Amino acid sequence: MSMPLFEFARPQALLLVLVWFLAMLVVSWGMRQKRRRLVFWLSREEVDLWWRRTRWQMLLFGIATLLLTVSLAQPRYFAGKVSVPVQGVDIVISLDVSHSMLCEDIKPSRLEFAQAIIANLMDRLQPGDRVGLVVFGGSGFPLCPLTHDRSIVRTYLDLISPSVMVYNPTTHIAEGLTASLKLLKGKKREELRGSVIVLLTDGEDQGSNWSQAAADCAKLGVPVFAFAVGTERGAPVPEVTETGAIKGYKRDLQGKIAVSKLVLETLQSIARKTGGKVYLPVDTRREVEALLSDLNDYRQRVWTKQVAQWRELFPLLILLAALSLLGETWLTRLPVANLPETKR
Repeated sequence: MSMPLFEFARPQALLLVLVWFLAMLVVSWGMRQKRRRLVFWLSREEVDLWWRRTRWQMLLFGIATLLLTVSLAQPRYFAGKVSVPVQGVDIVISLDVSHSMLCEDIKPSRLEFAQAIIANLMDRLQPGDRVGLVVFGGSGFPLCPLTHDRSIVRTYLDLISPSVMVYNPTTHIAEGLTASLKLLKGKKREELRGSVIVLLTDGEDQGSNWSQAAADCAKLGVPVFAFAVGTERGAPVPEVTETGAIKGYKRDLQGKIAVSKLVLETLQSIARKTGGKVYLPVDTRREVEALLSDLNDYRQRVWTKQVAQWRELFPLLILLAALSLLGETWLTRLPVANLPETKR
């Protein structure tokens, strides 16, 4: 359906034009009656001069009031269409809290670095976006449901510490993705349009079926944007006591200190399958800006509609009406001889 090139936003206000027309008829009739009475008090020449000025004043006054009346109907013209987002995005942050996230190849540690990224991300999301939080290690569970209240998510985020990680020593990325999907789905069964997962992990999966979990995300239309937290050279994996204290470093079966390294290939495969992207953060801001840009593109792609853009004409009508009223006022000071003749 084609858009009209011109329209009135409030066409019902045009009924006032009829009121204007009747009012101008009454004013015109009244001025003519006054003219007939003036001949008893003034000379014919003086009445003609008065009538010449009055007719011009009536004309300008009528134009001004007509313009003001029409402006109430808000005339406007079509200026094209623009794309606007119609709602926010549901974002589940899936944070790896396994023991390898305590490695210090990224200072102060992988976990604290990831927490700083999340905090910076939440500060810069759109007001309409909802955020949820999932943590995973050997298993995954939702820590905070989807909410517009970022302070609640921050509260739960601050609760994550080494003492919480005692019971999640391993990394099963599939658990994090599955728990994130459950949080996004809720009671819905259809495609999760407008939903994304932000995954923060070192990618060092220890036996979970992350490929199938990524396929489930792709099937539901949920892209995974992954932050690769760690380095390829790696760092020793701390040993954590039941109170969360670090008492040394883990050792492998040969008795050597276990070293955790970034496994970028896993995250790249997940992102490729789901239509997401992998970020290699060197600080807590630069890659967040890249993610925000990608989220905005995603938001525009799935939650936008074409909206007609109109240019209002009533400000121009009001300006012309004001100029007409100024002209009408100016005529009272202009010598009548300077006015052109009008038809009687």
